[in-house]
Amino acid sequence: MRFKHISLGAGAILGVVLLMLTFLFLLPDQRYSENDFRFDFRGTEIAGKLILPLVSTNDPIDCLVFVHGDGAMSFDGGGYMLPYFSHFAQKGMCALSWHKPGVDGAEGEWLDYSMADRAALVEAGVAALRSNSVQPIGRVGLIGFSQAGWVLPKVEPTKNDIAFYVFVSPAVNWMEQSAYMTNLRNKNTTPDLVKVRNNQAIDELVLAGAPYRQFEQYAAENKEIDKEEFSPKRWAFITKNARSDLSQEIGQLKDVPVLLLTGARDGQLDAVKTDATFKKLLGEKLVRHQFETAGHSMIQVDQRKPMDGFDGFWVLLKVGFMGQDAFVEGYWAAMDEFIAAVLN
Repeated sequence: MRFKHISLGAGAILGVVLLMLTFLFLLPDQRYSENDFRFDFRGTEIAGKLILPLVSTNDPIDCLVFVHGDGAMSFDGGGYMLPYFSHFAQKGMCALSWHKPGVDGAEGEWLDYSMADRAALVEAGVAALRSNSVQPIGRVGLIGFSQAGWVLPKVEPTKNDIAFYVFVSPAVNWMEQSAYMTNLRNKNTTPDLVKVRNNQAIDELVLAGAPYRQFEQYAAENKEIDKEEFSPKRWAFITKNARSDLSQEIGQLKDVPVLLLTGARDGQLDAVKTDATFKKLLGEKLVRHQFETAGHSMIQVDQRKPMDGFDGFWVLLKVGFMGQDAFVEGYWAAMDEFIAAVLN
């Protein structure tokens, strides 16, 4: 079955538990302060954190707004974002990140959001950041991961005064990304024609925006389909967003600095196509780096394959123990060089 999350995987929950134990025993050097940050979005209170360097200042500081990928993500992505917060705090920058609606007790339901809704939420967060009473804000950049590749291009740079955009492992087209993962899973195996037929039929239902009851009916008539693959809310989320394609709007970023970071061993998306699409639509101003041994999370992997629950657990565990050193060589330097060139 297709339409798996482009995220850290189902093992994230176990990974979070182990990360908590890791932090209890290793007591890592947290080089920033976390400040509760709440703002309104269409009548829903969004709850997150404003991450500030330990050395306080009354002068405006530049800030990164974090935009999550798929899945029920807390403000720190189950621990994955912590090295980012620490790294940029050491550079004298602040960071803003929030729980997805409905996660960790936050109001709302993230599965009700389209990519356009998510972009509007980012715009509301940027506006709230600039009007906060804790720290004067200078220039603001956006950093988005995976599914956020369909969100960031919808945030118009001039209207929202965005200084730069950083894309980490974005896919170009939702349906093509799903097919890419399916093909990798079936690599070196004899095609299951029944499964292929069912995938095609489900694709057609998704693209037609069919209600969940039609999927239930099809699953009832085809017993090899696991109806539990989709909850009603997940089905609604997918049908709402399945036509997402960043090439439709990314052209509006051609006059603003953009950094693209991809991994050659990414099993969630076709990194070659992503790189070629960004280059074609953004031209020579685009700064791009593809890391030969990196997977979807910018952690070194041995092979290109879709992430499963164990992979997600391993990523979080490795990040918990190693922090910034868990990521592929050159990753932080690429971001630092790009941001410094924009802000200095």
